[in-house]
Amino acid sequence: MAIAAREPLGVVAGALVPGDLVPRDANLAVVEAEGAKVVAAYRFEARERERRAAADMAPLTRPDALNLLMALPLGEPVHAESLSGRERRALKCLPKGAVVRRDGSITRLATQPVHVDMVFVPGRSWESAMERAERFTPFSARSVLIDGVLRCKDEAVMRADFYGIGLLHVQRDAVEVVVPPIPFVRRRHTVAGWRFLEDVHRQLA
Repeated sequence: MAIAAREPLGVVAGALVPGDLVPRDANLAVVEAEGAKVVAAYRFEARERERRAAADMAPLTRPDALNLLMALPLGEPVHAESLSGRERRALKCLPKGAVVRRDGSITRLATQPVHVDMVFVPGRSWESAMERAERFTPFSARSVLIDGVLRCKDEAVMRADFYGIGLLHVQRDAVEVVVPPIPFVRRRHTVAGWRFLEDVHRQLA
């Protein structure tokens, strides 16, 4: 029976031992990101989520807005006159609640609303699943969940180990962790990374 028939969320939930591959307090949801439908293990940033709700803040989707926010220190006022022309234009596009303007200064309030611990990519073929999983390399730890015969297992193990992608194999009602995923280490903060989290958060809200 294919993963699609069993629903990937249920398969992943059944595969996880609490605290094993993802933190015990992580939640699971099916989301579409980077052109793929995946199961995300995530945790809300509670204070930011509550702050956005209280401010009725819309999602951050514009790259120029995220560029501006990343250039501003969190919680510290910056003179509006110090902004470039491009940054001033982006400032006008920010949703309500992203910054506060007072006495000629701009203070960033918005920060990332969710933390993604793992992206699980379901598939019948490990080749295509790993190709999709590699799209998430800059953003999160990754695992592929293969339902069906694991063909060319040695090659699959070698590739998964080389790229640090977890390889999980569904066998009847059990899931074997053939290769454990490597932990995600954020090398730098980027607009693409923040936009990925905003996209996930929008689907969870």
